[in-house]
Amino acid sequence: MDPVTHAASGAALMLALPRRPATRWAIPLAAAVAAMPDLDIVLASGPLQFLQLHRGFTHALLYVPLLALLCTLAARPLWKRTTPGHWSAAGVWLLCCGLLLLHIWLDCITTYGTMIFLPFSAERVRLNAVFIIDLLLTLPLLGAAWYSWRAGRHLPPDPQGGCPSAPRAARLVLVWCLVYPCLAMLCNGWQTRHFREELLREGRQPGQVTVLPDAFAPLFWRAIYEEQQPNGRVIRADGLDILGRIHQRGFPRPALPESLRAALMAQSQTCATFLDFSLLPFCAPLPPDLRPAAPDAAPALNGQQDAATHPQQLRGYLQIVDERFGSSLALVRRIMRLRAGGGGPPFQLWVELGYGPDGRPQLLRQRLRLPDSGRDSGWTRPRVPSPPALLPWCLGLY
Repeated sequence: MDPVTHAASGAALMLALPRRPATRWAIPLAAAVAAMPDLDIVLASGPLQFLQLHRGFTHALLYVPLLALLCTLAARPLWKRTTPGHWSAAGVWLLCCGLLLLHIWLDCITTYGTMIFLPFSAERVRLNAVFIIDLLLTLPLLGAAWYSWRAGRHLPPDPQGGCPSAPRAARLVLVWCLVYPCLAMLCNGWQTRHFREELLREGRQPGQVTVLPDAFAPLFWRAIYEEQQPNGRVIRADGLDILGRIHQRGFPRPALPESLRAALMAQSQTCATFLDFSLLPFCAPLPPDLRPAAPDAAPALNGQQDAATHPQQLRGYLQIVDERFGSSLALVRRIMRLRAGGGGPPFQLWVELGYGPDGRPQLLRQRLRLPDSGRDSGWTRPRVPSPPALLPWCLGLY
């Protein structure tokens, strides 16, 4: 979920309380704590760290009490004795726990995936209920927070010294933050069943089918699915309206072969992280103008001569893209291209492959690109995944 929605949810939660400490920092602090878990991107020095850390340990349920304690220390104006109507430190800690859990909930209902079970599991929870920016969530939160704050200014002073609140609107919008995603999940389930039945009626045999919210959901959805064709497995993404009708047919894209997926994950930590993160990725030849100018020294192929001296036909350049991050709406696609600076999809893995005498693929170089956030690893040599030490394990860096 976007930072504005997170901050607005924190302000709404503070305003939903019957009273609050009489400090001008109360609402800004609540908004900051609600948005705090997304500071994990500051720790990410490159695209690999971004995938490993974003929505990682700062979003894990196990670390909520500890993070809430740090937030409580930073929110000292709320429990400072000189603040009129101040709360106890324990009360502020409970509030911070609630704000962090609200942040985690709002992230889980999107399609990105949130690792709430770290460090025991890197499973990403994605409930596929709302788009990454959802006006049906953000606008009510902003409106309710503004109304409650303005209405509270005209109430009589609180006898206990705190600031009075007009919490009804804020409480209603917090209920909406729970009810609306649940309704969207029900709609998603119906869309998935209806779409699969439509494919079967057409005589097609789809594999995995995943329905995702598109921009302006629940009016628009995207169905991403795989199916077998004579030339191999392909990935399609069809646009759906609220009634389950297809308003845009997706172009078939070659699915990443399972054998190649397994080989890449075994040879590279970067590939393993990206492919664990991705959902129904497709692959395509990397355009010649995006390939490295000349192959430099690379690892040997299965003990043979240096890969740089192998014939060019033994090399292959692929781009692997997660089809999940897109839209069936032309306007939204144009906006996404502008945000990415014309760099294409927001998550891309480029690989340079060589093939030994046995025909098995050997990863020579890789490049992880996140155009939307401006992160690019450049062409690098692969590093074989290894068991993490204690601290990386605690942070979920597998």
